[in-house]
Amino acid sequence: MSDKERVPDDDRVLRVPVYRRFSDLDPLGHVNNVVFHDYLQEARMGLVRDIALVRSETSSQVVVQQEITHRKPLLLSPEPIIIETWVTHLGNSTYTIAYRILDESGDVAATASSKMAVVDPSTNRPMRMSQELRDLLAPLTVAP
Repeated sequence: MSDKERVPDDDRVLRVPVYRRFSDLDPLGHVNNVVFHDYLQEARMGLVRDIALVRSETSSQVVVQQEITHRKPLLLSPEPIIIETWVTHLGNSTYTIAYRILDESGDVAATASSKMAVVDPSTNRPMRMSQELRDLLAPLTVAP
C-alpha cells in the first residue's frame, strides 16, 4: 500500500461527501477522468473552508502539481462518493494534500495528491503562508 493509500484512523482525516451528476459521465457511462479533478477541488474547499484563505488581496493559493491514480470506475449512483482528505506535508510556502476517493460501497476508486503553493497575487511568486492558514492545516497534518 502506498503512502497515499494509508489513511490515518483519527480526526485529522476530513471526509467530504460529493454527489455525482449525470453530466459527470462520459460516453462509456462512468465518471470521466477529468471530473475527478473537480471532485478534488470540492474536497480541498472542504478542507480549507474559508475562501478568504484561498484568495485575498495579500495571498492566493494555486495547485502546482496534482496526481491521480484510478483504481476502478465510478458509475452514476444516488449515493455520494466520500473523499477522505488530509495534509501530508506543511512547508513554508507549500503544502501537500492526500486523498482517497471511495465509491458508495466504500471501495477505493482513486487515490490522489495535490501540492499547493501560497503566492503573492501581484507577482505570482511563492510567499510564506499566513499563520492563520498554517494554524488551520497543522492539526490536519499526518506525516507519511
